[in-house]
Amino acid sequence: MPAILSGAAVMKKTLILLFWLLASLGCSKSEAPDPIQEPDTNLVPRPGSPGSTTPDPPTDEGTSSLSDITQDFEFLLRNLGFPGAQVAIVWEEELVYLKAFGKADLDTGQEVTDFSRFRIGAISKPITLLALSRLIVQGRVQPNDLVFGPDGLLGTQYGTPPYEEAVMRITVDDLIEHRAGFADIPNDIMFEDPALSQADLIGQVLDQRSLAYEPGTTYTYSNFGYCLLGRIIEAVSGQSYSEYVQNEVLGPMGITGMQVSSDAQGVPVQHEVSYYTRWQVPYPLNVTRMDAHGGWLARAYDLALLAAQTDGSPNFPDFLDRGEGVSYLSRSSWGHNGALPGTTAVLKVGYPLSYVVLFNAGNSNFHETLQAVIDFMEEKTRDRTSWPQDNFFEFQ
Repeated sequence: MPAILSGAAVMKKTLILLFWLLASLGCSKSEAPDPIQEPDTNLVPRPGSPGSTTPDPPTDEGTSSLSDITQDFEFLLRNLGFPGAQVAIVWEEELVYLKAFGKADLDTGQEVTDFSRFRIGAISKPITLLALSRLIVQGRVQPNDLVFGPDGLLGTQYGTPPYEEAVMRITVDDLIEHRAGFADIPNDIMFEDPALSQADLIGQVLDQRSLAYEPGTTYTYSNFGYCLLGRIIEAVSGQSYSEYVQNEVLGPMGITGMQVSSDAQGVPVQHEVSYYTRWQVPYPLNVTRMDAHGGWLARAYDLALLAAQTDGSPNFPDFLDRGEGVSYLSRSSWGHNGALPGTTAVLKVGYPLSYVVLFNAGNSNFHETLQAVIDFMEEKTRDRTSWPQDNFFEFQ
């Protein structure tokens, strides 16, 4: 059973959390979405690629030994003012906690269930890196491959060549590490001109924007760079980005609940939640165009299954062999956050503990909100000395 705190201790922790949360959310920043969290722990993955089937939803009895997490998360959700959420916790590669909270749609009163699907924003990026890692392992892409120009993976199919000389020095690794030289000035490229297709947007950037930095020299977080990685996956694989990821990454991992989002509220994906925000209207966003950097839908269960297969543990084989992951995927302890208008998402991967938190709301102060959620999860899991024997994974 979990360690039991006294009533006074629980109340003290709750009051401290509330005070910090209200203080942090009192500030509001208007910044571009998709923050990133990359812990420095340097562990490595292990081989393998198990399958999975979708479990029956857990019962209250199955999660009762972690009832303190449920109670305090309900308190957190109310104070954030968010309608609904999902939480998953993986301990030693067993899914010991899977819980749905609140409303998926305020107009209809529909509740969030374990099968509800949420936009995950920039947590889409490690999905793209898993796909790219697979292509690198197969020898079909190399990190030092050029991206544009006659010798580049994307050739001259976008925009109007000849390109600027600096553009033709961009490598795949520059895109992976956000060092290609693209700058979101004055706004994030991927949130401009939502009516443009991916191809038209890429062409417009190549024709009308010069790089702000020499490729490989300066870190500047770039959603556009990951859009280009998606196009590289398509060019090399001969499949659409989403098809390749489904066939070569998610399918082998037994992940069945993920897909690239639709843009329109009137055409919702099955089990997709509605989104709420004081930031900007969520639905005019061209989320489908964001596929490789911010376009995926997922359940907490799906991301928990991904975490269990990328955590480098000695007990269960991972999707990639040791050392095959690119960038932070070469470590088994890593994390990524996601934020869009109407979306707040946290993924922490590590052994023995991983967790996922998904909300169907998100505002411009997402940095403070994400930090409050991470602090909450760390507080509730860090010093726990025992966990339930439940396992809501059903590996084949």
